[in-house]
Amino acid sequence: MDRHPPPYRGLFVGREPLVQCEDRISNLPSNLIGQILSSLPTKTAVATSVLSKRWKQFWTLVTSLDFDDKLMLHCRKSIRAALQMSFASFVDRVLERVSCVDKFRLKCCQSYDVSHANAWVAALIKYRIKELDLSIPVKHSTDHVLPRHLFSCRTLVVLKLGTKFMLNVPASVCLPSLKILHLDSVKFSDDDSVKRLLVGCPMLDELGMNECVGKDVCVIHICAPVLTKLRYRREKKNYLWGTAEVSEYKIVIDTPALLYLELIDYVADVYLVKNLRNIVKAYIRIAEQYDETNSKAITDLLMGISEVQCLHLYNDCTEAVQKIDSELPIFHNLTSLVLSAGYVGWEWLSQLLAKSPCLESLVFEEGYHIEFDRDEYDEEDDNKGDDKRLHWNPPQNVPSCLLLNLKVIMFVNFQGDNGDLNMVEYFLRNAEVLEKLIIQTNGTVGKCFDMTAAAFAEHQLEVTMKLLMLPRGSKTCQIEFVILRHNLGGSVSPC
Repeated sequence: MDRHPPPYRGLFVGREPLVQCEDRISNLPSNLIGQILSSLPTKTAVATSVLSKRWKQFWTLVTSLDFDDKLMLHCRKSIRAALQMSFASFVDRVLERVSCVDKFRLKCCQSYDVSHANAWVAALIKYRIKELDLSIPVKHSTDHVLPRHLFSCRTLVVLKLGTKFMLNVPASVCLPSLKILHLDSVKFSDDDSVKRLLVGCPMLDELGMNECVGKDVCVIHICAPVLTKLRYRREKKNYLWGTAEVSEYKIVIDTPALLYLELIDYVADVYLVKNLRNIVKAYIRIAEQYDETNSKAITDLLMGISEVQCLHLYNDCTEAVQKIDSELPIFHNLTSLVLSAGYVGWEWLSQLLAKSPCLESLVFEEGYHIEFDRDEYDEEDDNKGDDKRLHWNPPQNVPSCLLLNLKVIMFVNFQGDNGDLNMVEYFLRNAEVLEKLIIQTNGTVGKCFDMTAAAFAEHQLEVTMKLLMLPRGSKTCQIEFVILRHNLGGSVSPC
């Protein structure tokens, strides 16, 4: 009998042995380990090479690369240049060692030489890349020209490019597999750049353009036969990275398959929107610096989206609508409407309701008027009569949507003043098929009126009793009260 048993090959905590751990991950097939490492940041995946000899090469099997230099934001300026060189060298070495890349993401906070960006893109094209997300400020933005081979990559499905560099689109573009295209703060060289780019993307399903401008660009031409989702944002007027050379421009949208449109823009000189027969949702925000001479542009824009089913008009856009000289188009398919009219008034509301015969849901996202700081409010405005535009004069004839279809009305940030109550009274009295009226109040509103918590609670109770006593045109209408103790700042939309 062996009086000296073999030593226990395990871990010890004090005098008690633990069960020996089995390295199951290392026994997995190499391709499966590569998939696991692909879900990690590339820096972490490469770091696994120190675990053992067998793990030394596993990281080269990753098919997804993810680089980010944000750590350099917190380093000393004296070593930042050295860290940038080290980071660029690391990306170079990884691209040399990996065998296959399907997905590549590079987010840079620091500016790099254009040669680095172009070399990385050229290397990725050789791997038949499917998803490319490149956000890299370059030192000389006007000289940044991506490799021409990028615009003929037949395997590319997702392309995201930014920020603040020139995108020189070649005369011929061939991206037959591209379905998602996002451009952030990209500068185009001429009017036809966007059109040439989209013509070469016959399968494009989603397009996002954020602050994409150009010194010599007067037309943004978006023509895509199968595009279903479009987001276009241009919130900064005369925005060309430090200059004021942005030309007046027009926007052309020809997308017959479009289902969702988000347009946040300064008023263009011309909106040519056509073939939006299938549009379901539209979010429209026109900047507050509105020129009344652009009335026709706003009318044409609304005419182009008149087939929409769910419409959100943000506060600045409603001001522009209010100044339109011509009549609004008829929204035959509109069933859900969200309005953020704020402090610009409600003079146009009667016409909008009359032009929406099938409306079923109506949300006033900022109540009858937006909250404002009483300390900053100019009391002289009352004497000037400027506040009169807050008041709404109900139409002489009740819109058909109130008589036949409107089922849900919601007031957000309801304050309970006379304007709020008068509007609610009108809708309760005339909405004959109304099923629910939702009144949402914010517990912090009382602060704007120098109310104590107790005084505001009493005010809310008084308002509630007044609402419950109002006559209702619908026998089935229920009033629902929602009190938010904290303003979470979220938007409300039935869409």
